[in-house]
Amino acid sequence: MRAFNLVLTITSLLAPAVSAKCRGNSSGIPAPADFKKLESQYQTNIRATLGTDGCTKETIRIRRSWDEIDVATRNDYIRAVKCLAAKPARVDKSLAPGAVNRLDDFTYIHINQTNKIHISGSFLSWHRIFIYQMEDALRDECGYKGTIPYWDQGRFSQDPLKSEVFSNSSFGGDGEFLPNDHGPYDIIIPGLAINMTVQRPAGSGGGCVTDGQFANFQISLGPTDRPFIDPNNKYGYNPNPRCLKRNFDFPSSTDFMTWDHAIGIVGAPDVVTFYWNMENNWHVKSHQFLGKDGLDLFTSPNDPIFYLLHSQLDRLWAIWQGQDLEQRTFALTGNRTFFGIPLDDAPNVPPSNATIEDVMDLGYGYTPKIKDGMPMTSSGRCYMYE
Repeated sequence: MRAFNLVLTITSLLAPAVSAKCRGNSSGIPAPADFKKLESQYQTNIRATLGTDGCTKETIRIRRSWDEIDVATRNDYIRAVKCLAAKPARVDKSLAPGAVNRLDDFTYIHINQTNKIHISGSFLSWHRIFIYQMEDALRDECGYKGTIPYWDQGRFSQDPLKSEVFSNSSFGGDGEFLPNDHGPYDIIIPGLAINMTVQRPAGSGGGCVTDGQFANFQISLGPTDRPFIDPNNKYGYNPNPRCLKRNFDFPSSTDFMTWDHAIGIVGAPDVVTFYWNMENNWHVKSHQFLGKDGLDLFTSPNDPIFYLLHSQLDRLWAIWQGQDLEQRTFALTGNRTFFGIPLDDAPNVPPSNATIEDVMDLGYGYTPKIKDGMPMTSSGRCYMYE
């Protein structure tokens, strides 16, 4: 990664064939016609909105697949992520004693809201803003010029390791195989008024990531994926320095993150069908494929792939919305808490449906409404997917 300037020089001097190779990865399963048709309709409709609310064709940010951006941009993205990892945390240490760096600030914000922003009406809107905040931090604090790319799982569903996401020059691969610690695991979700146990599948790793640009990468907050709830560290806010771990579950990719399921998501006829197709066939399975730190419900932002994963989820939502922006931009379904389960600090509050007027918490006093996180070319955002 340190050879960023050298890569730029070589790319500019060598033959066009080499330059083409540096622009992206040509392997994988191409998007089928049905998906491309829906994606094209979204892009057409989004472009038709430009010129309002300060979002124009000159200012719009374009997010692309990690496998389509050039090597120099990939390298610069990784540099910027490591730049944030080298900057001190801003969160109040009385709230998160274990927060070390700016990446931990984002993980803390995610932990703090987890039981309200998953399997809930605010899930998509909250994460859209969260990802945009990370994108802004990479650009404003670390000089990154690009956007957060997406992990195009459908293209590599049958052989996920062919994606450049998992190459040695990018985020690296599976964790070291641990015969006695690769699952399956039973974990208890903290913070709910009931004891809810979830099983994590057995994977092919379980240990530290030892290759790629995040080999032996140090994280501090969490984990919360445990078979018990620690009353002294329920949400993993205390210091716990350790390596980044993964535990790949290949069936989550080969059986679920397929083009057929992608079409079923973006081509869904209504918001309820869209949401549950996305949640059951893509969101859960994306995290489950990564395993370990990338699967932890509360602290999954510890794995830098989290942001590419959620850029892809946001892309699927964007394509679905973009089929009919007038009717779908503010379409909403879901409860106000995780599966509508009361939280342990308000056990007697009955389930209720979220509305677009509900207020969310994204840290540091920023409390937008759900509706504020739903548009792509207004409400302070200006971006689209290609």
